[in-house]
Amino acid sequence: MRLDQFLVQRGVATSREHAKSLILKGQIGLGLKPSLQITDKLATQLQTLKPQPKRFVGRAGEKLWGFLEQHPLDCQNKVVLDVGSSTGGFAQVLLEKGAGRVVCVDVGQGQLAKELRENPKIELHESCDIRAFQPSQIYDLLVCDVSFTSLRLLLATLAPLSSQLLLLFKPQFEVGLRVKRNKKGVVLDQEAINQSLQEFLTLAQNLGLKVCCVCESALKGKAGNVEIFILLERG
Repeated sequence: MRLDQFLVQRGVATSREHAKSLILKGQIGLGLKPSLQITDKLATQLQTLKPQPKRFVGRAGEKLWGFLEQHPLDCQNKVVLDVGSSTGGFAQVLLEKGAGRVVCVDVGQGQLAKELRENPKIELHESCDIRAFQPSQIYDLLVCDVSFTSLRLLLATLAPLSSQLLLLFKPQFEVGLRVKRNKKGVVLDQEAINQSLQEFLTLAQNLGLKVCCVCESALKGKAGNVEIFILLERG
């Protein structure tokens, strides 16, 4: 059995991607070198391992952290609008990077992690579609991680809210339902992904936004889709 599969089975990791991350960071093993394979003997030893505490409250935190490590943004004392905040993975990272305040907006309710809900630097707007949100200001930075909605339907609403936008482009919600997927929901038509991405970038430019960075997330979506960070700036 592969080590990543074993760690998920034993509850040490929440997913194979999470397990792989722990392994390659050297956080797994009893004096073992990082590896993606495991013998039966070592599996017996590893049964004594306790689950590793999660660093972030959601997988989104790992995605954003990975992006910012490669493409640093100045978050110090910034007021950030987090669209699609969910459990708060993005918000948590932004606070760790020095954000002064994070305004969280999500259509759901009761999802934000307790530790963030109680943080005085968090302003939470639940059961709120961003298209109905009443902003109190123009934000220093806007981040967006939404599901089951195309970014193309939101961009005209998002664009005026900040001069800097960092969006997570998820092919599974952008290419349309007729595009071929595997049983897990992973989009298999790369041409459709490329076309959808280009259409979105063109839309952004037509709205007066400059495309500053297009970068694949180091951590895939839960089903295995390759998601893409897009950094846009105005002016």
